[in-house]
Amino acid sequence: MATQFMTRGPISASGETDAVDMTPMQKMARTMWVPLTGMGVMIVAISFLIALFSTTSDVSDYFDNSLDARVNAAPDDASGLTSDRASFEAVNTWNAGFRFLGLGLMLGGITMILATIIGNLRVAGGNIQRALGAAPQVLKKPMTGHLFPMFMMMGMMVLIISFIVSIWLSVQVNDYWDNSIATVLNPATEGSSILDDLSTIETTKAWITPLNFFGMSMLFTGIALALATIIQVLRFQARRLVEIAGGSK
Repeated sequence: MATQFMTRGPISASGETDAVDMTPMQKMARTMWVPLTGMGVMIVAISFLIALFSTTSDVSDYFDNSLDARVNAAPDDASGLTSDRASFEAVNTWNAGFRFLGLGLMLGGITMILATIIGNLRVAGGNIQRALGAAPQVLKKPMTGHLFPMFMMMGMMVLIISFIVSIWLSVQVNDYWDNSIATVLNPATEGSSILDDLSTIETTKAWITPLNFFGMSMLFTGIALALATIIQVLRFQARRLVEIAGGSK
């Protein structure tokens, strides 16, 4: 009998011909939430390990020296202080975008789980209606159902673009700090390439963090829309069961 419930039903009230099966997007979500969530967790964990073992070591080596030593260090010094500073500044720059990308993938996985729940509710609702001897009907996809995958994809695209920009920015940061503070950075004059690089770095930093939060806000909006879709599906199914129980089929 369970197999019979999963067979294709008649045209539903929404005009759909497959009232008791998941939509293609829901089937994809059912398989995608695990890799998305797994990749997100791994990226966040890798980001933490990089900060703990790589960046922390460079920061410690750099600030263990006196202020004079740090200011007067040059790229060709045996101390390697300029390379330490350039290294942890560059890693901190791209690692922030890397971390946001991992969090975005985790939120994308949550969105996929919610889409899977919507699909399961669709199938279960159709099966229950068939079990009660009624023609399966499903809710016509609400606007929230159309919007939440779009918000998820746009949020992920924003975070990916931000991560790519952060990689480019980390190269600029590395080039800037791989110079002597005393002989190159501090004496730099207006219009010099060093100050142009610094201006580019600070300008980009000013908008890249808000861009990351904008991408995260789109992902959270997608999750909220997915939850709103679940509420509408449950309300429809409750009304449908009342109709069947009342003899209106």
